[in-house]
Amino acid sequence: MSGRNRRRRRKRKGSFSFLYKLLVFFAICGAIVAALAVFFKVDTIEVTGNSRYTAQEIADSGGIHVGDNLFLVNKFSAAEAITRSLPYISSVRISRKLPDTLCIQVEENAALCAIEQSGGDWILSGSGKLVEQAAAGEEVTRIVGLTPVDPQVGMPLQVPDEQESAKESLLQLLRALEQRDALGRCQQISVADAAIITLRFDGRFDVLLSPDDDFGYKLDCLLAVVDTKLEQNEKGTIDLTRKEVRFIPG
Repeated sequence: MSGRNRRRRRKRKGSFSFLYKLLVFFAICGAIVAALAVFFKVDTIEVTGNSRYTAQEIADSGGIHVGDNLFLVNKFSAAEAITRSLPYISSVRISRKLPDTLCIQVEENAALCAIEQSGGDWILSGSGKLVEQAAAGEEVTRIVGLTPVDPQVGMPLQVPDEQESAKESLLQLLRALEQRDALGRCQQISVADAAIITLRFDGRFDVLLSPDDDFGYKLDCLLAVVDTKLEQNEKGTIDLTRKEVRFIPG
């Protein structure tokens, strides 16, 4: 009988020990949370990479303010809110710098062109986001052959299903042009023909590309020909759809 009582006492003692440890654990967690809330306040907001928007506009659009708790700021929600509210921003990276600084690093869209639509053209970023409606007479590269579906500021360009492949080819081409700082030399890009992409280049050349080309390589060939082999007064068509570059005066 005494052995049975000892076993019961040990069980009760073990249960109390577990509850005690659990209470201590929660007390420690509560103390840590309280310390974070009291001591780690945002005192400085550092914004880098911005030129179109002010640091204050970027912080406000992400719901980030001086005095917020450094560790309770939801970095991912804030980054999403910034890119949604400020359409010219393509990416956001938020990090913490102890003891009191929140760092916001943004990347702004550089490659911009205008996509034609009845009722008003739209400015399209190189990443495929519609950033605003184009002003009349704005001098940017014109995109022909795509039909925006329900266009909205800050949202990706949507097109009919049959134009989806042309859109993807266009975005790849825009990235390649941006990497070579050559988009500004294109007056127009037409993807209206499913088999051929046509660029109006330097105001005097019609450049032909295949939609499935290696655009980086083809553009390197184009720049080499235009900048080193052709005279400044020459005009015509440059056919890049074949292995060899073909220039047709005209």
